[in-house]
Amino acid sequence: MECERPEIEKQRNDILKLQGEQNVKLRGLEEQMLREISTVKGSILDDDRVVAGMERLMKEGAQVEEQISKSAEVMADVERSIGTFEPLSLICKQLFVLLAGMRELDFLYEFTAQSFMSILWTVLKSNTISSSDGGERLPVLKAMLFQEVASRVGRGLRAEDKMVFALLLARIATGQAVIDERHEASSTDEITFLIDQAFGADFPWQGKGLNNLKDVTFKDITSTVPCLVCSAPGHDVSGRVEAMAKSESKELLSIAMGSAEGYKTAETFIATASKRGTWVMLKNCHLCAEWLGDSLVKILQSLNAVAHHDFRIFITSEISPKLPTALLQMSDVIVAESPTGIKASLSRFFSSVSSERFRDNVRNRLYLILGWVHGVIQERLRFMPTGWSEQYEFTEADAIHALDVIDSLVDEACGKRQNLDPEKLPWEAIRATLCKGVFGGRITNDSDQEILDNLVNQVFVPKAFDVDFSLATVEGAPALPEGSSKDELFAWIDSLPSHNPPTWIGLDVSAEIERDKMVAENVVRKCGIVTRALSDE
Repeated sequence: MECERPEIEKQRNDILKLQGEQNVKLRGLEEQMLREISTVKGSILDDDRVVAGMERLMKEGAQVEEQISKSAEVMADVERSIGTFEPLSLICKQLFVLLAGMRELDFLYEFTAQSFMSILWTVLKSNTISSSDGGERLPVLKAMLFQEVASRVGRGLRAEDKMVFALLLARIATGQAVIDERHEASSTDEITFLIDQAFGADFPWQGKGLNNLKDVTFKDITSTVPCLVCSAPGHDVSGRVEAMAKSESKELLSIAMGSAEGYKTAETFIATASKRGTWVMLKNCHLCAEWLGDSLVKILQSLNAVAHHDFRIFITSEISPKLPTALLQMSDVIVAESPTGIKASLSRFFSSVSSERFRDNVRNRLYLILGWVHGVIQERLRFMPTGWSEQYEFTEADAIHALDVIDSLVDEACGKRQNLDPEKLPWEAIRATLCKGVFGGRITNDSDQEILDNLVNQVFVPKAFDVDFSLATVEGAPALPEGSSKDELFAWIDSLPSHNPPTWIGLDVSAEIERDKMVAENVVRKCGIVTRALSDE
């Protein structure tokens, strides 16, 4: 049984062994008695030696039978104890099958028996359960198991799939379907309510990930389990690892991957750190997926017996189907999706722009306008199909390329002068290049092209240098800052709200409601996919 407590299992095996030994001894006594009787000449009762031997053998036999009887009683107690935990064993089976079923949703979801057993042992070895009575322990163990599974597995799931997994967990916990494809979920709030109803408001169904990186590092992973942080393109999370290492006074060796030199350095870092008990971080590993499968997995597997217990290895990568399955299976995965909203997009974009580019205030303002356009373009992707008719692959690389285009056009029109006149900037060329080439090059629908044209033409104008120039023609839309120094730009970005209304990106106020309903429908649909996959097994 998967969930038997080790001491009970050992006790049962010891009793079975003892019973076997006593049975052998009893058979030996019977055979000895028969041999004694067979050698008697004349009447058995006249042979004092035989009578004494029979009395001795009968006495020893009675003792053996008494021991067997007592061991049978103990064995019955052991079986009753095991039976008490049988429901937990069934839950463990259902949870493990569910983890296998999650593979139907995404290539990232590779959960192994070893990772599940790690979760289970954490629960069984918990010191928070004081009662020794199995009936009292079982509900506590069950609740702890669901919490531990949710917190560990949830951090490795995408946002929608966290809700899917939580609903399917609730089905196991309650013994009945919390939601199915016949149910029309109207919002994610309704789904959250169902999850809270099943587990309580404090249930960690969203997983304990980057915000609990310290606990993950020191409690959940070991020297032989890498922490693999998979993020959306343009969302660099290496800073979180570096900040934690600094706060914990841990030596961290980091290397950006993608070249043959990086591979050799990484192997040296791992070999050194695994002996000294320090930390290693391999960054941008989506650039070396082949090396991950051919070399890194083998290196990590070979460290099992020799790695220092304080050694930790962190691997950061963009979410990519090229990531080797073997690495996903041996790692504790954290999925770090990009924060949504124009503010988050602007922050990511400007964090990728080198300080040397902020040479003068005129260019800086153009960069800010570009960042706004890029943020609106990205944010509209969340509102498919009202934002864009297709899921275009707009990336951070497009915005960086647009920076180069703007610099080139400005240099061509105005030379290398520091004091540029906004009225003399090549506005038409900038608008045309962005609309037809940089961003427009990905668009295949005429209505989408019109949306892009209107967005670019509205903000890339000389009036953008006026005080309080509004970035959208709706009430409450942000206005550009008065100054355009680097510090003023970053301060302006920080002042934006984390969540922006859909009207800022040219959508109706109802777009948020429609999008939320679409997400809820996707969650219900995905629940059906996993449920059908489980029923087919």
